[in-house]
Amino acid sequence: MLKFWLLLSLLITLPVVTCAASDEETAADKDFWYLIPQSDLVYIDTNQGQVVVALTDSVAPEHVKRFKTLVSEGFYNQQHFYRVIEGFVAQAGANAQQPEGEAYPPLPAEFSKSSVEGFFEVERPAPFAPVAGFINGFAAGTTPDRQGYWLTHCPGAVAMARDNKADTATTDFYIVLGQAPRHLDRNMSVFGRVVAGMAALQRLPRGEKDNGGVISRPGEASAIVGAALGTSLPADQQRRFRIQLPGHSAYQNRLLTTKTLSNSFFVDKSLAPRAIDICYVQTLVEEI
Repeated sequence: MLKFWLLLSLLITLPVVTCAASDEETAADKDFWYLIPQSDLVYIDTNQGQVVVALTDSVAPEHVKRFKTLVSEGFYNQQHFYRVIEGFVAQAGANAQQPEGEAYPPLPAEFSKSSVEGFFEVERPAPFAPVAGFINGFAAGTTPDRQGYWLTHCPGAVAMARDNKADTATTDFYIVLGQAPRHLDRNMSVFGRVVAGMAALQRLPRGEKDNGGVISRPGEASAIVGAALGTSLPADQQRRFRIQLPGHSAYQNRLLTTKTLSNSFFVDKSLAPRAIDICYVQTLVEEI
C-alpha cells in the first residue's frame, strides 16, 4: 500500500505546495517561475488558519484595484465567510449587512479581456474552452483566434460575487473550494488564486442547503479576523511564494504523462492521448 501511494503521489501532484525551492532544477528551468510581489499578496487570517491569495490584474484590473482598496481600508476585518457550499465555493464579505453607498459603487463586469500579455497555450481544443493555458501561472482560456481571454474557475480561484445583472459586483468575493465550476467561466470576474491555506477554507462551517448555502448566523468559526496586503506587513510576517510557469520542464513532463498515460502505473491506455482539463494540471506553487 505504501508503494502505491508513493507512486500515485508522483503522478498526481497537488497544485499548491509549501516547500523549499528545489536544488535540482536546470539553469533554464530557473527562469520558469513567477515570484509574486508582496503588493499582489493578500493575507486573510481566519479562526481556521491563514489564507494567502495571489492577485493578477491580467483580466480584471478594476476588480483587483477594488479588492486591494477594501483590504487596505479594513473592510473585511471581522466579516465572515457567510456562504459556504460543500464542493463549490466559500463566499465572504458583508452579505448586504453593510451598505456600500457611493464608496463602493458597482463595478463594470470584467469577465474577459480582448488582449493580455504572457498567455501560454497548453491545450487545443480543451474540454471547457476552445484553447486553455496560463497567464503567469494563472489558469486561463481563450478563443482559437485569440480574440478574448478569461481566467478559469479552478479550485482556489478567487472572484467577485455579484447579483443577476453583470455589472453589480461591489465588495463580496468567493473562493472555489472543490470541483471546478467551469460553467461560471466568462460569467464572473476572476482575479486571483489561493497560494496557501486551502485546508483552512475546507474547515469552514457549511451553510444550509435550503438557504442557498448561506449561514443564518455566522459565528467565530466563520470569521475573518483580518485581511492585509503583503506590503503593509512587517518583513517577518511576509511569506514568499512563486508560481511555476508552464514552460518549466517538470510541468511539461507532468503534462505529457497526464495526456499520454506514459507511466507503468497505468494499465488501460486505450483512451490516450486525451484532452485534459487545465484545472487538473495547474502549475505548482512553492513557498520559498
